[in-house]
Amino acid sequence: MASDHYPSVPDQSTAVTEERAVANAQGALDVVQAASVTVGEQLAAIDDRATAQATDAQWIADEVSSLSATIEEIAATATEVSEQSQRATDAANDGRKAAADAIESMDEVRELGQAVATEVAALQDQVDRIADALAGIDRIADQTNMLALNASIEAARASGTTDTDGFAVVADEIKGLAEESQQQAEEIETTLAAVRDATDDTVAQLDEAIDGIDTGAEQVTTAMARLDDVADTVAETADGIASVSAATDEQATTSEAVAQRCETVSDRAAAIEDDLSEIRAARSEQTAMLDEIDDVLAAAEADRQDRLADAPTVPTGIAGLDDLCGGGLVMGGQAVFRYADGTQVDGVVAQLCATAVAAGRAVSLTPPPSLDRSTLAAAFAATDHSLEDALDDDALFILDMFGHWDARYNMFDLERTSLATANETTATRRDAPLVIVGNIQGEIRMMGEQAAREARYENDDGVFEPHDTVVNVIDDDAVPATLAAFYSGAADQELTLTQTDGREYLTLTASPRGTVGTKQSVSRLSSPPFLRLRDN
Repeated sequence: MASDHYPSVPDQSTAVTEERAVANAQGALDVVQAASVTVGEQLAAIDDRATAQATDAQWIADEVSSLSATIEEIAATATEVSEQSQRATDAANDGRKAAADAIESMDEVRELGQAVATEVAALQDQVDRIADALAGIDRIADQTNMLALNASIEAARASGTTDTDGFAVVADEIKGLAEESQQQAEEIETTLAAVRDATDDTVAQLDEAIDGIDTGAEQVTTAMARLDDVADTVAETADGIASVSAATDEQATTSEAVAQRCETVSDRAAAIEDDLSEIRAARSEQTAMLDEIDDVLAAAEADRQDRLADAPTVPTGIAGLDDLCGGGLVMGGQAVFRYADGTQVDGVVAQLCATAVAAGRAVSLTPPPSLDRSTLAAAFAATDHSLEDALDDDALFILDMFGHWDARYNMFDLERTSLATANETTATRRDAPLVIVGNIQGEIRMMGEQAAREARYENDDGVFEPHDTVVNVIDDDAVPATLAAFYSGAADQELTLTQTDGREYLTLTASPRGTVGTKQSVSRLSSPPFLRLRDN
């Protein structure tokens, strides 16, 4: 953007713009080359993993095929066991039916035994009645004997009469009959006694048999209940084994499918290896092309570095820092100030702004999120300008990207005012070479990484004048590494603030003047210039 108060030289502006475009291209190329190296390493790792994956996939395919065969064997065995379980179930059911039949037969035997016992009991009653009759016969025999005896006595008394012999004969016959009846009664009684004893034994044996039948029936009933349990268990087992058989069949099918998939993965992994070989070949060509582009840009950048080596410098106001940079920041150049590990750059930024204004330059500042107004005011108070005077005199422009500063003249809240408007206002009002102190973390917050990168080219294409100096402040803990590498690759000067073992160091990592790689210890101060470099 052209200035109304500080006109630029067209030819020089064009040349500087082209040089800055080359520098930006160099930064982008550095990022691409770094990314290419990373991609190469990743490709190698991917290649190794792809090879391992192909090997593993083939091994898995073989193992799954073996597993599938084993599962099929298990399925066949499970089917056989299922059939055996079914046969066991059928046998248990048959046993349960036989036990039920046995119980039914025992019930019939018990009923028959009880009927026989009843009949035997009736026989006992008949025997008892016969015994009673025999007792009556015994009594009759006794009475007959008594009558025979009486007849004999009467015959003796009547001896000598005509009827005595007949009477005596009758008495003898009666006596003989009585004795014979008594003898037969005794024999019958003996027989009845034997019959009674046999009947008693039969009754006892029948009772024992019935008790045994009852006990057997109970045991058979218990056995049948157990057979029921066995049959149920076998049936459940058969069902379970049938389910296992079905599951193993399904698993076998799935395993075959997995094996086929593994073979497909193995084939694809092999194809990936082939693709990676082609990618590596293409990357090798790309690397060669990048090297050629790097050589061209390096040659173009060499002219810029030669010019900047003799260019005027912008003082920093920090003891030892100007000496480290070979006289200060190169006027018209691009510098990067990187910090990390908990270090702070608030004092450095404040001192650089105050010193630049004191040296007759204008400053466009995007404050770091931790830089407060008091620190910046203290840095200006230590010079011939105050913070308020610098703002009022169009020597300082603050672009607030974090909402920490109150909007006022030359102090822009970028959440309310666009960056383009703030830059246009700055270009219109400034009447001295500009030192642009940018904050990459703020730009990412406001625009995103891609837009911040694009804004860099837009600013170089007409916004900055050849004598304007750019200082980009990068917090490595907050800015993506690729974007930080882009800015570092495009930088003419680069300073890095680090901390090691509780001590801070500042290193000049790139510069057209001074000794690149020089590292110096840093001391913090509570007042301006806030920082001092000292020899190690």
